[in-house]
Amino acid sequence: MLAVEKRLQQTKLRLPARRVHHARVAFAKGVIAQLGDDALRIFSDAEPRLLLSEPVRGPRALLALPDGSLLAADAQRLMRWEPGWKSVKTLPRPLLLPDAELYADAARSDRLWVFEPAGEGSRSRLSGYLLGKSDAVIPTPEQSIELGPAGGVLGLSREGVWLYLTAGHAERFAPTGARLPPLELDREPLPGWVLPSLRVDHSSWLSEAGELWRTQVSPSFRRLDKTTLPGTAFSADVGDAGRLTAVVMITGDGPRFELQLLDARFQPSARVLLPADAPTGSDDWVQVVTSNQQVVASPRAPRVAVGGPARVTIFDARGQVIFSIPSR
Repeated sequence: MLAVEKRLQQTKLRLPARRVHHARVAFAKGVIAQLGDDALRIFSDAEPRLLLSEPVRGPRALLALPDGSLLAADAQRLMRWEPGWKSVKTLPRPLLLPDAELYADAARSDRLWVFEPAGEGSRSRLSGYLLGKSDAVIPTPEQSIELGPAGGVLGLSREGVWLYLTAGHAERFAPTGARLPPLELDREPLPGWVLPSLRVDHSSWLSEAGELWRTQVSPSFRRLDKTTLPGTAFSADVGDAGRLTAVVMITGDGPRFELQLLDARFQPSARVLLPADAPTGSDDWVQVVTSNQQVVASPRAPRVAVGGPARVTIFDARGQVIFSIPSR
C-alpha cells in the first residue's frame, strides 16, 4: 500500500492495510449496469438508455453471470436480473463478513462464490452457494474450500481455475472446486492482482508498483515477459477473451488517475486521463477519491468501463469514449 499512499498526499491519513474490491459496474448481455448508493440501474449497452432502476439499501457488489444475467448484493438481499425482465428477482443472501469478496462462477449461472480472507493465525476460505436452491433465510454453502494462510492473493484463469498465492506457493482448484496439483513459485513478492490471460495456461500478474508479468501457471510455474506501467496500479481487469488489459493508474499528485489499455501482447493501445474527485479532508477522503475509479472490462467485447456508484464512462480498446452513464 505504500506506493498508493505516496500518491495520495493530500492528507496524513493512512490507507487501510487491504483494499477490498466490490465491483459496482458490470457488463452483461446487451447491457451495462451500475450499482449506485441508492439504486441498481441497468442501461442498454448501445446507448445510455435506462431499462430498469431498483432501489437498494447498503449496496455491496455487482456481478455478471455466465448466461448474461446480473446479480447484485446489498445489505439485505441478492437481486437477480435476466435480459427481458421488467423487474429483479429477490434471492436469500448469504452471511457476508465486511471483508468478504463475491465472485461469479465461471460456467454456472446458479452458483455464487464468496471469498473470506484469513485473519491472523487462520486460513482463507472459498465457499460456493447455489442461488435460489434453498428456502433458508440465510443460505448455507454447498461447498467450502479451505485455502492458505493470511496474506494470500486470489485470482482466476480465463477458464475459471482458481489460484491462491502465498509466499513461494500457489494452490489451484478447478472451477468446480476440485483440488488440482499445486505450483511452486519463485521468491519474488506476490502480485496485487492475478488476472486471466489470452492463453488458458497463462495468467497476468500485476503489482501495485505497475509491474505486469505474463506467467505460465500450468502444468508448472514460470515467469514469461514483463511490462512496466508508468504509474501505480489502483484497479485492473482483463476482457475481450483475454485480448484487452485495462489498468487504472495513479500517475501524479491530486491524485491524478489515468486509464492504461494494453493489447494481448501487453503493447499499449491507449492512455487516457480520467476525471477525479478532490480529497475532502474528512475521514472518508479515501472513499471519495477512489470510489469512481474502478475499471471493469467486457468479457467478450473490446470495451471497458471506468466508474463506480456516481459515474461511469465506457471506452473502446483505443481509449475513445463510447458514452457516459448519467449520474441520475
